[in-house]
Amino acid sequence: MGNKSEIDDTKHQDEEQVLEESSPTSADGVVESQSEEKPQEEEVVTPVKKPLSKTEESKAMMQSAEELIKKADQEVQEVQTQVVQNVVAFEEEKLNLINTTITKTLNLFDKLHYDHTQELPQEPFEISLGTTTEDVRVEPISTGGFAGFILGLIGFLGTAAGWFYIAAQKTGMEVDPEKLLQSPPTVQDLEPMLAWIGGGMTNGVGNPTFGIATVGLSALFVGFMFYKFYVGVKENKNYKVAKEIYERSHVYAEQQKESKSEMERIDAHIKEATPLLESFRVLLDEENGKLRRILHVEGEREDSSEYHLSSQQIMRDTDRLMDRAEKLISTPVTKDGRLNDASVEALIEAKALYESFISKLYAV
Repeated sequence: MGNKSEIDDTKHQDEEQVLEESSPTSADGVVESQSEEKPQEEEVVTPVKKPLSKTEESKAMMQSAEELIKKADQEVQEVQTQVVQNVVAFEEEKLNLINTTITKTLNLFDKLHYDHTQELPQEPFEISLGTTTEDVRVEPISTGGFAGFILGLIGFLGTAAGWFYIAAQKTGMEVDPEKLLQSPPTVQDLEPMLAWIGGGMTNGVGNPTFGIATVGLSALFVGFMFYKFYVGVKENKNYKVAKEIYERSHVYAEQQKESKSEMERIDAHIKEATPLLESFRVLLDEENGKLRRILHVEGEREDSSEYHLSSQQIMRDTDRLMDRAEKLISTPVTKDGRLNDASVEALIEAKALYESFISKLYAV
């Protein structure tokens, strides 16, 4: 019997150990549940947007138009500022080339009796930036509430006055505006008219209280209708104006975008031309040195054809550089607010001649 009891106790302990090992525990030793409940997903309720009124739509269009115009103007202003800075650098390099190098070259040509013909520009030199002349003004939206209130008040008073005037005619009461102003009527004076309005006009028993209610409600209704009518007309007018300005603002923004693009073209042209002027100044300074050497070695002759052939070639090369430089600085960069094609052509020719000179200098 004792052996059987010990066997049962051992079996019971083994079953408890198996259960403990098969049950997952947490780090704290707490038994965790094998099946965890999944959290219920919350339903996302999308709020239904209330449709905008015409006044709200008008304000939204006006705000959108104002932001669009402001952004377009700001972008154009930024490009304008950049172009102005580059124009200043271009003008400085241009004056430096004219007042120093070109002046010296012309003086040397005069001493060498070399005939250099300066090509005078047919049009005055200009750099102008064209922007749109469209004027789009965004005015604040007025609901017309105050004016509508005044109109409604007039309708209210007019309706009430009309009731009392008709009632006075029907009841035989005298209506004298001067007397009314001097001595306003009392409630007792108005009772016959209110009684007529409150049922007497239908041959019924007149009730002054019902008459007051009739006058008050009808006057309020007329005044309210006047108010709503004016506000509605104003709302439709505002919507029409806002829609027109909204459409014009998009046209304006597109025009400013084109102006910005053209300014960027002008800016790129100026930025490319400015260092080229400096390069021409360097080449002409070098050619001026050669011309001074010719004068020093060969002296002054009565005609340039009397100089050595190599000296005449130097004069012709210098003349070509002068032609391209003078054409580049005298041709208007812009015409009617746009990049001048003649200036683009002058830049291409000057750049090609410069590269030709450089290639000869480094030719083996």
